[in-house]
Amino acid sequence: MKSFLSDRPRIPTPGSPVPPPAFATVETPANAAPRPPVHVNHPPATVECIREGDRIARIIVTCSCGERVEIECLYA
Repeated sequence: MKSFLSDRPRIPTPGSPVPPPAFATVETPANAAPRPPVHVNHPPATVECIREGDRIARIIVTCSCGERVEIECLYA
């Protein structure tokens, strides 16, 4: 049986170089509101997996801005 994840793109592990994303350039109108400043002193985002036995029960994603999202993993 073919694995569900076999054709999915792989995410680099921490510490490996990550290529910069490709952004499209968009011209900004002269009367556009200024963008908020980009803060470069934020800590990196983190992903934490909470296991119960051999299964992942919860995934906790903490953004560099401090927002935290918990994803509960339910199994049949």
